[in-house]
Amino acid sequence: MSKMRFLSAQLDAWLEDGLWLRLAAHANAMADRLAAGLTLLPGVELAHPVEANELFVRLPAAYAEALEGAGYGFYRWDDGTARFVTAFDTPAAAVDGLLGILRSL
Repeated sequence: MSKMRFLSAQLDAWLEDGLWLRLAAHANAMADRLAAGLTLLPGVELAHPVEANELFVRLPAAYAEALEGAGYGFYRWDDGTARFVTAFDTPAAAVDGLLGILRSL
């Protein structure tokens, strides 16, 4: 493919010096931070163990509504389970802000 060198350059950057591992480790650490804070709240439980940068959590409806009202995006299932995803650029302040909103309820 004539344009493959452009894709390869991006992959080279990701693999060089373990960049992708550092970015993935940060995303996973933010998921762990979020899970630790959420499980301290009454009525919140993890639906599945946190193994990467996604959390599946059972939230009371009031918590979910407060987070949506504050502009936090996440996916809600009908059974009350919510999916949160952290990323390589998720700041700790965003996780702490989300937890602060819920603690104030």
